[in-house]
Amino acid sequence: MIPVFFKVSEVQEKEVKELMKQEGYTNKSEFFRFLIKFFKYHKTPIELKIEQETQKISKILMELKKQGKLNKSLDEQLKDV
Repeated sequence: MIPVFFKVSEVQEKEVKELMKQEGYTNKSEFFRFLIKFFKYHKTPIELKIEQETQKISKILMELKKQGKLNKSLDEQLKDV
């Protein structure tokens, strides 16, 4: 592995130590590797909200299309907006 060095404030150091203790991490390397994976694979609350709303809009559009109420292209429908 490649070593990475960086500085944190004293407050951040205390927070890191407390989180490590709460979550059971034995060293900072393990803790920060976990944070990198967590950041990479987890979505922020706003990303989750956008995803949920997009799915709702998709369901509405599919239902409108099934009912025959979505005959115009999307560009034509949004012309007035």
